[in-house]
Amino acid sequence: MYHSDALKMIWTNETMNATTTTTEGTDTSYTTSFQLDRIKFWVFLSLQLLSIPCFLFLFYKFAHKKQPNKTIHHHAIILLLINSFLFVTIALSLTLAYMYTSQVNPANDTFCSLWNWFHYSINIINLFLMAFASIERNWLIFHPKIVSKKRGRFFLHYCPLAFCVLYPPIFYVAAIFIHQCASDYDYTQLLCTWPCYFNNQQWTNVDLFFNNYTPLISIPIFCTIIYIRVFIQRRHMKQQRFKWHRDKRLILQLWAISSLYLVMWMPLQLAGLINLYWIPTFMLQAQIDYMYLFPYLIHIIYPYIVFLTFYHETKKSNRQTATVHPMHPLKTMNNKQNVLAGMTVDN
Repeated sequence: MYHSDALKMIWTNETMNATTTTTEGTDTSYTTSFQLDRIKFWVFLSLQLLSIPCFLFLFYKFAHKKQPNKTIHHHAIILLLINSFLFVTIALSLTLAYMYTSQVNPANDTFCSLWNWFHYSINIINLFLMAFASIERNWLIFHPKIVSKKRGRFFLHYCPLAFCVLYPPIFYVAAIFIHQCASDYDYTQLLCTWPCYFNNQQWTNVDLFFNNYTPLISIPIFCTIIYIRVFIQRRHMKQQRFKWHRDKRLILQLWAISSLYLVMWMPLQLAGLINLYWIPTFMLQAQIDYMYLFPYLIHIIYPYIVFLTFYHETKKSNRQTATVHPMHPLKTMNNKQNVLAGMTVDN
């Protein structure tokens, strides 16, 4: 649920409340103009061109730096980076093609189904990975021994990551391609409007509440738990100097990324809830014109947040490497003996 969520909320509302909802509230045509689409095209094309070099630079750095690839707290960050790169290069490019002409091309049901499948899969993977990263930071900081052994690492790290990556595309294959329903795509709308499984209340509920709201609610909850525990245990944690510096980086990185997600996601989702349960036409035009594009900015801005945290970590490790010069104990002992011998001769 990542493109024009405002329209999706109307369609979901009509489906779930068919006995009480009339067409009077949706007689107004909610659409965006060709001129506005063209402006959004140039804006997001510029942002895309600025974002891709940052992605490539980070991939190069991670490929040539062994430590981040071997440290498990980087795995979710790298997967999010790959996922956002796919969105910016493929999904955003398809959206830009639509924005330029205000028409879907090629205009056929197969393309629309594949576009919806890829678009939804990529973005729900992104949400689940971010939610898992918020949960995993808790035991990486406060219970690191849980994932220090192979068995714990397999069940509490690799299995959840596999679920985050595999579940969304499998779900949308079932919802879009296997679920039997009559598609009614509109080739003049972004993503051809919506897949026909939206007309099924059970599929819609799973998609809306489990695929969208569950990870979105999990992110602030588990981030808040970390902040509270750090505040309570900060005096004890500061006594372990090396661990404190590592944990502080993890917390700051999580804070920056989670804040990006919440700032971009929450306005649209809150407006969608109001559409669904209270006022079906609440801020619909604003959502269709602008707000549905907020989540796109997550993928565009994300590599810059990773770059800043990665650059800070790299700069700090280089400074430590340059200033720390361990001495061989035998050489130190010989130097002390030579100094003592020189003092004896002088006396």
